[in-house]
Amino acid sequence: MNHSEARLLIGADPNSVPSPELAEHLASCPECAQFQRETLVLDANIRRVLEQASPSASPTSVTSIMGARMARRRKTDSAWRGWALAASVAIVSVLAVWVLRPIDTLAHDVVVHVEGEPMSWSSRQQVPPGAASEILAKAGVALDTSSDKVVYAQSCPFRGHKVPHLVVTTSRGPVTVLVLRYETVKKRVSFHENGMTGVITPAPHGSIAVLAKGDDNIDAVVAQMQQDVRWLPLNVP
Repeated sequence: MNHSEARLLIGADPNSVPSPELAEHLASCPECAQFQRETLVLDANIRRVLEQASPSASPTSVTSIMGARMARRRKTDSAWRGWALAASVAIVSVLAVWVLRPIDTLAHDVVVHVEGEPMSWSSRQQVPPGAASEILAKAGVALDTSSDKVVYAQSCPFRGHKVPHLVVTTSRGPVTVLVLRYETVKKRVSFHENGMTGVITPAPHGSIAVLAKGDDNIDAVVAQMQQDVRWLPLNVP
């Protein structure tokens, strides 16, 4: 029998005859023996107050008495509750990792979508400005391509909405951009998955996802995309 089990039994009924296991523990554990003595004194004091209390005792007095009993209860099972709390935290942590695993995240969905269009990375011919502008306008955005050229542009279904899926050439090579007007993130999200480095960053309306192949730092590209994407009135839902 350990300390927690012994103190739980003592607190449940301080005046009961100890079981052989509890008696053996008390004989070898000065701390629990002292705890038993303190609990017996506290219980005796509470009983005396209850016996002296008249039937007309005020609610405040009754509350004080009950509060003392509750305090004793809390003291007796504090070790047990501590163990239970630690176990609960561990379980919650495991569940959080399981529930929030990449398969359920926006980042993973972005990666899956991009992988579904593998030929987009190999595009080299610049998309006519009119075609790219039309796709972007449907999402209520425009893209300043003074330095970066659009070589792939499609309006793709993503989580129940049509979103612009672009590939633009940059100084580090081709970069995929998804304008996610209907996906809001509270803060920047960085991720590495299936050989791609990605960032999803908050935007005035929704968010912007930027992906590149490899493990290179793409912060400069993300900053450029944030600057180049301009949000327009949404004319087509």
